[in-house]
Amino acid sequence: MSGRVPVLFDIERQAQLFDALCNAAEEFHYDLTDASVESWHLHWIVHHGFDSVPTMVGRLKDRMRQALGVGQIWTEGYYDSRLFNVPAIESGRGYIGRHAGCRMSSGAIITQ
Repeated sequence: MSGRVPVLFDIERQAQLFDALCNAAEEFHYDLTDASVESWHLHWIVHHGFDSVPTMVGRLKDRMRQALGVGQIWTEGYYDSRLFNVPAIESGRGYIGRHAGCRMSSGAIITQ
């Protein structure tokens, strides 16, 4: 982490971030299956085809920032955990599902 104080997102901003994440995934033809939007960070599982992880993360972060209409909101970097098999995907889904901000699981949107 860069040492910057994280930006905190209220409930309304969390909803905007989720919508922007879904829209960006669709725009770039990524398969977003799981997502959690917390007050200061996000988790997601996405299949991003041939794009590199840095490209995919950068695109999604940019679109979410643009949707909020603000300047820099993200700290540098991200945590990358690649899920190459069903047990790893299920473990990731379980981790995301345990977060209060879970909004999508196994491709289904969860109403808040």
